[in-house]
Amino acid sequence: MRYFIRQIFLFYLAFGFLLSQVRVGEMKSITSSLNVRSVIGSGDEIILATQGGLGVYHLNSGNYKVFTKDQGLVNTDLKTAHKGPKGFIWIGSDTGVQVWNLDEEKQLDWFQLDIEAVSGFVSYKDMVYGAVKQNGVWGIMEFIHSKGRTYYRDFYGRDDIGYIEDIIKFGDNLILLTDLGLIGGNPHQMHPIYWEKRYTEIEQPIIAMAEKNEELALVTFQAIYSIQLNKNPVPLVTNQSEFSTIRSIAVRGLLDYMAVTDSAIYRIGTDMFEKQFSDPGFHFSDIKINNSSTIIGTNLGFVQFDGSTLNHVAGNEPIVSAPQVISMTSDNQLIMASASGISLSGWINFSTSTKSDGFSTQLNLEKSPIDLGNSVSRIILGKDGNVYMGLIHSTSAGIVALDVSNGINVHQLYFPKTQSTEDEVYIVSGIALDGKENIWSTSGNNYNQPLSVFNGSLSRHFSINESGGILSKNSHVIASDNFNRIWIGSPSGLVMYKYSGDVMDPTSEIWIEESVDPGMTIRVPLDINVSAKNRLWILTPIGLIHKDLQVSNTNPVSQTGPTGTNGELFPYFPNVVFNLHSRIRFDPRGNVWVTSEFDGIHIVTENGEYWPDINGLNESNSNLLSNHVNDVTFDKDEGIAYIATDKGVSVIRIPFSEEKKSYNSVNIFPSPFRIPSSIPMTVEGLKDESSLKIMTLNGEVMRSIPNSEVQGYQAYWDGRDTSGQLVGTGVYLIAVYDKSGAATIGKVAVIRE
Repeated sequence: MRYFIRQIFLFYLAFGFLLSQVRVGEMKSITSSLNVRSVIGSGDEIILATQGGLGVYHLNSGNYKVFTKDQGLVNTDLKTAHKGPKGFIWIGSDTGVQVWNLDEEKQLDWFQLDIEAVSGFVSYKDMVYGAVKQNGVWGIMEFIHSKGRTYYRDFYGRDDIGYIEDIIKFGDNLILLTDLGLIGGNPHQMHPIYWEKRYTEIEQPIIAMAEKNEELALVTFQAIYSIQLNKNPVPLVTNQSEFSTIRSIAVRGLLDYMAVTDSAIYRIGTDMFEKQFSDPGFHFSDIKINNSSTIIGTNLGFVQFDGSTLNHVAGNEPIVSAPQVISMTSDNQLIMASASGISLSGWINFSTSTKSDGFSTQLNLEKSPIDLGNSVSRIILGKDGNVYMGLIHSTSAGIVALDVSNGINVHQLYFPKTQSTEDEVYIVSGIALDGKENIWSTSGNNYNQPLSVFNGSLSRHFSINESGGILSKNSHVIASDNFNRIWIGSPSGLVMYKYSGDVMDPTSEIWIEESVDPGMTIRVPLDINVSAKNRLWILTPIGLIHKDLQVSNTNPVSQTGPTGTNGELFPYFPNVVFNLHSRIRFDPRGNVWVTSEFDGIHIVTENGEYWPDINGLNESNSNLLSNHVNDVTFDKDEGIAYIATDKGVSVIRIPFSEEKKSYNSVNIFPSPFRIPSSIPMTVEGLKDESSLKIMTLNGEVMRSIPNSEVQGYQAYWDGRDTSGQLVGTGVYLIAVYDKSGAATIGKVAVIRE
């Protein structure tokens, strides 16, 4: 057994430099490759199909690289992988089949073909066959190599099959593991629609299979079978309760198998079923034999096992692969969370799963002291620097306050009013902070008291009767405005609450009911948020509207918009599908970002302009990882948006950083600037309304760039002069002017090729 002495991951995510020297509109990815779905052992390489992309680990060097959309993959949420003819890697996901060239590190082909699922691949006579679900029908899909290219040939569907769990080659036949049992045949001799059931003498359902050297291993609930080519099944071992929990099996040699359940590894032979390792901290997914080594995929990287010692391999990655909430802390750390855990840039991880002593020391992981429930609903940042999270169906609390000044530490727990003392599950759908740092929440724990406020150890719970009957047991969204009033959304509309003095014992209280749209009787607020300009934005099932707020507590709304020329309400994004999971967020310039589970993310400024256009950002017009967007947060200094999707975080440079106060951070790249180039030279770190002049060292102006051509804090030059001709090789001055005429000078070397 060869141990991993050098487990040095050259991980693709260098967080601090993720978007250094990139232009407005360029997008990168933060994904986690820890959740391994399928493993391949091939000589020195371990190839992993993961939830965050295609991973390749080199045993000798310990080098690890993950390929994502940044490197050319169409989809990163991978389910299976196979090394096929020419050494190309065949990758299956729920959106299609990708073919990857490992040597050149690029994608060769992409086949969507209305594919809904892929469960496996096999090679047969320089052809590749995939077990594929297409348009609701399972079958096998055939591909062929010809003249250096890969072509799709046909799909052979089987309407009688409910699902195909796996596909292998056994002799000259392909064997499908289906809900009907094993079905097989030779694709060159018989059309797959005529393939018949195989090994019908095995009457129990088959839950796993593997093949090597013309020996087939099968797992049922009652026995593990060996089938040698052209021979009948032989049970190696029978009647073990653990058979039903086996997730994957591999053939080591003749009558010699290895298998994994969720947290245990077994050696299998004639009348032998021996547990060799067990640890609830691991969740095993796949097992393969690579030469004499056993390679196992887990939910936190992969392991190599020698029969007694398990060596875990994982890099410093976020365990949160699909953030439900995301935020930027006061010291510009990214924090993201889901029901599975919390990740803080660095990466520091809290996991709700059991922590094993055998985990790689490179994976910075601690067991979470609290239950995060089945969803983290909201995240907000307090002025005290603490991070507050609302929890859904948590047994620990309704809100958790985290101190992230030195790692992740639970600062305090908050509990909404429960229906009875026997209730042990908390449901907080909305949280907000008012101007006095009181923490507000809407909760489904008590139908009569859906609203709570907390301050330190003090709490108060508001009943529907206290509100005059205008609060609802289904109130779920909440926000605070700049007049320290609380706004709550409910199926009947909006509720405003204003208190004076101490909220725990106020001197006066006002409750006001406000319709979402005066022209319609029913319009449910899916989310609400108040901008810095005291505009209450309201997301409804038919679009985004706003209300301008005023100081009057009895008449808090001055007007509702946006309106058309006829004065009628005309919502933004009326054709986008929004729901209760959609969120309203504001970037550093007050622009409104609205998430969608189906259509990406949409952006509008307070004056009604769309960015980058009315379509927003989605998979078809950008490198967004997924159209299922859960949340978004911003680095206000750098002008970066972190978009949390169900497949990871897409990171995009936007032209909406906080206004630069000086030119101290001006950066010119690339330098030297080689022309001609399809990618322009960029000058970033500009103040608002800056303009530029490109000059020779003698002061001759070659090109002027007015402020109308500057994108936020970035300006671009294509290497051409005023007449459109490329300038010559040399050193050029970049003069940057603010709106008052004050200037700063930089230099760039230009090489004309």
